[in-house]
Amino acid sequence: MKIFINNITEFEGDIRKIAQWVIKGENLKGDLSITFIDDTRMKEMNKKYTKRERITDVLSFHFDIPEIMGDIYISVPQAERQKEGDLLSELKLLTVHGILHLAGYDDKTNEQRKIMREKEKDYLKQ
Repeated sequence: MKIFINNITEFEGDIRKIAQWVIKGENLKGDLSITFIDDTRMKEMNKKYTKRERITDVLSFHFDIPEIMGDIYISVPQAERQKEGDLLSELKLLTVHGILHLAGYDDKTNEQRKIMREKEKDYLKQ
């Protein structure tokens, strides 16, 4: 398993560490790419893949190929706007959130959101 982290160097080690922790905890297999992007690119991707014409914080794409777990895209400007603490903490949260989506978790209902939030808290405690 390889983790590719693109377009961010300052927090690369911290992002890699939390990603490895979640991947191990969820028993996931395959390579993962995490790409940090701007709002323009995120809005384009969100429109293309979800038909929503707005910026979102994270998008996850699962692949049905054993060697590839998936791709995660995170909007750094959106993370900056919505952070409750520092930027690194928000980027780690979004990384965990994206990987949980790849693991099969969803957040469309209140019950699903509750489950995901608890998992996020557990992983971010580490």
